[in-house]
Amino acid sequence: QPGKFKTFLGLTSLHSIASEAFGLLIGSISPSSDVALALFPPIIVLNIIFDGKNISEENTPAMLRWVNQIGLIKWGFSGLALNEFDGLEFSTKGPRRGPVAKTGEEALARFGLDGMKISDVIGAQTKLVAGCWLLSFLGLALTRQRYEVMHS
Repeated sequence: QPGKFKTFLGLTSLHSIASEAFGLLIGSISPSSDVALALFPPIIVLNIIFDGKNISEENTPAMLRWVNQIGLIKWGFSGLALNEFDGLEFSTKGPRRGPVAKTGEEALARFGLDGMKISDVIGAQTKLVAGCWLLSFLGLALTRQRYEVMHS
């Protein structure tokens, strides 16, 4: 389908900007680069665990359900999957083992992405970028981090 590659580039670029904004947020609230680097892996692991694929939203503890909605991995995967599978028709001829998806929409439904649109992903990642940038600004303003002045 025409336009899928442009959509792929746009989604990948937006995901990169969202990831950068998230890294900026972690760096802005951390007292040092060592702390920021130590915080990043556990946060990414939480994003992976609570992305809705490993543990369903229904089984996620109530106090951690918000992690799914701000998960970088969830929105990145969802956008790329929607772009790739929308409108596809699969061949179901030949010997197959297990259930076979005949269309891209059936494959998306198996991942719980039925009813979701690429515009939902773009909106969610845009909100993530704006929220991370705002919280980064507040983090820098409240921590009043000092930097060494360079002399010539």
